[in-house]
Amino acid sequence: MRLMPIVHSGSIAPRAASVSPALQALAGLALAALALAAGCVRREIEVTSTPPGALLTLNGREIGRTPTRIEFTFDGMYDVRLKLAGYESVAGSGDSNMPVWDFMGADLVAEMVPTDIHRLEHWHFDLVPDDDANASLKDRAEAAQRYVEALPLVAPDAPAPAPTATPEAKKKKKAAAQGNP
Repeated sequence: MRLMPIVHSGSIAPRAASVSPALQALAGLALAALALAAGCVRREIEVTSTPPGALLTLNGREIGRTPTRIEFTFDGMYDVRLKLAGYESVAGSGDSNMPVWDFMGADLVAEMVPTDIHRLEHWHFDLVPDDDANASLKDRAEAAQRYVEALPLVAPDAPAPAPTATPEAKKKKKAAAQGNP
């Protein structure tokens, strides 16, 4: 006896899993909640100076006056310049070191944690008074004082000052013009 294979005409398809619409809606809500609950990582640099009010330039971009905060995206070395009248300019660098949770892979997890992470770097600079600037200001003030003291009180070829009009003088002038003495 010989066995013959059975041939089917048609295809066999896997049976679809039956998931209730309520379960599908619940799964969709869970995914939406997870996406909305994802956290946020905020990175800021706070730059202060003694005395405050120095003009801050960071990587060639003017930021503003100290104390100030600026958000940043990438860690590393930043070119810092500070200027304030009467003080020596500061040209240096600031460094932001990457924390463990900001390395590749860990940063994805940190972004997905349903909380806000705020990282604040503090950079402080002490400005040194510019003795040359103060000395030159004092020298200019003394030179201006000497110049004013050397001026004559009245210029030799200046006309005599005109009398100042007072209310009484105006009345007399008006009376004289009308013919009343």
